[in-house]
Amino acid sequence: MYPITNQLVTFGILLMRLLVVDDHNPTRQEIVRELSTGGVIDVVGESETSDTALKAAKELLPDVILLDLHLPGLIGTVDLIKRMTALRNVRVVMFASQGKPSEVQDLLDAGAVGYVLKTDPPALIRMALLMVMRGSKGVVSPSLPRHITRLSQDERSVLRSITMRGKLAKAAERLEISEADLMEIVEGLMAKLELEKPEQLVKWAKKHGF
Repeated sequence: MYPITNQLVTFGILLMRLLVVDDHNPTRQEIVRELSTGGVIDVVGESETSDTALKAAKELLPDVILLDLHLPGLIGTVDLIKRMTALRNVRVVMFASQGKPSEVQDLLDAGAVGYVLKTDPPALIRMALLMVMRGSKGVVSPSLPRHITRLSQDERSVLRSITMRGKLAKAAERLEISEADLMEIVEGLMAKLELEKPEQLVKWAKKHGF
């Protein structure tokens, strides 16, 4: 996984064909204006809904799609990502107002190769797009927790379960595993997230939307 940094990176001459998808017109127009400067990114299309975005992706076959997280339309986000990334050489970078660790990795697992925030500086978003254009995956905003892309699907399931009411024994029951197995996963999560107590893990999970 590759967190975006502010270090200078030389990409050489590169022209990226970009499709920008966002239903909020002022936000979309602003990011299009910002990314169009410099002669490196060519915004070849814009869309406002999931349905029109998929149609545009099929017609334009852009190199990268900057995709708003919440869109009106009949196609859900995960399905939209899968259908877009099934197209030839199309990469998807999520463009969100916020990033919950409970959701970010799910979207990366669905096929997105990056996740940036609308509050990130335009230069940082441009850097992320260039990184995925060059083949990087798991490119995430530095504003997100640094462990965000290191959580497995099973670990995310455990985090969701332990935030529910009840003791860890109840969480183990919900997950259909033994309490000893749950504690082994919990201890691994605490080490990964640099936490000392299960109570801190529960607090971290709640804070980050699990």
